Amino acid sequence: MSQPLVIDNLAFSKKNEALSGVLLLADCPRLQELLHQPSLKAESNAHEIVFDLKGTTNSLNQHFLSLSITAKLSANCQRCLSAMPLTIKLHFNYLISDVDDAALEALELDNVDDFDLLQANANMDLAALIEDEVIMALPIAPTHENACVELVTQSGEKPNPFAALKGLIKPQAGE
Repeated sequence: MSQPLVIDNLAFSKKNEALSGVLLLADCPRLQELLHQPSLKAESNAHEIVFDLKGTTNSLNQHFLSLSITAKLSANCQRCLSAMPLTIKLHFNYLISDVDDAALEALELDNVDDFDLLQANANMDLAALIEDEVIMALPIAPTHENACVELVTQSGEKPNPFAALKGLIKPQAGE
């Protein structure tokens, strides 16, 4: 496992810092479980999650984090059950809040779509945040866009499942 990505998110945004990097799938055990052949992914560094994080402060002294994520992964197609490439591009804006939960509820920020609220944290685990966002962006049932490569179909007529019962019927007298 590589070095943990821990930042003080409020100080990061106050200083207008920026951070770019690559998160390996080996650092995302929950994400590995949802991908095609997770045991092979743990050994491979070929699949990575690229991220860019920027902190900003606006004229109202509000602190924001802007997170961009690009990931090239391999999922299981739910139609043919084979591996399929999956490219995810995400962008998030977070408002960093250093007030307690009761005060946040009074602000009624639930109807704002421009940003998500993130509690100020001196030890925010950036890798866990990135992993959470990628997991939530995964499709529930991924399928190939075009026809799957090797779909096995049955051709011809299917036998009637009640044909075996026909022999059990006794002919009645007079028929």
